[in-house]
Amino acid sequence: MKLSALSLAALAALPFASQAADLSYSYLEADYVHVDPDNFDNVDGYALRGSGAINENFNVIAGWTKINQDAPFPDTKAWYLGFGYHVPVATNTDLFAELAYNKETTFDNDGGSARVGVRSALTQNFEGAAFVAYQKLDHTESNRALGVSGQYKFTPTFGINAEAAVGNNDRTILVGPRLSF
Repeated sequence: MKLSALSLAALAALPFASQAADLSYSYLEADYVHVDPDNFDNVDGYALRGSGAINENFNVIAGWTKINQDAPFPDTKAWYLGFGYHVPVATNTDLFAELAYNKETTFDNDGGSARVGVRSALTQNFEGAAFVAYQKLDHTESNRALGVSGQYKFTPTFGINAEAAVGNNDRTILVGPRLSF
């Protein structure tokens, strides 16, 4: 049902895409992160994320996150590295898929993640996305999530990005500046 709602929202946005700017798959981003995990207190941290276009349809993705924990728990640090594929489905609207290797270094957990969704430049200065995500690390329960993101571009190079995801294990919000190139 939730996937159907995301699909309908994406299809409703398609008529606005014809007035929009191109999508960039090369960017650097610094984010404030707020996580509301099930059965634990809310935690905050920061993340660095980026993507680099390889060619017309492929890009590499990478990120690093540090979540500040209260004593006696250590701060959680993690990183990921992977690749993405995107294909246009309408003017300035892409379907995308990402696969990544994930490493949670604090407790030495390895795993993988995947995201599939639709991304569209809705106007010259605003783009949005909706996605489903899956992550599985060693010694942890898998996490499935539905998410949305939006970016307001002050210039073609600089913007503010926000992302929210609701998973079966947590709820996450990221907000921060993005440099696109």
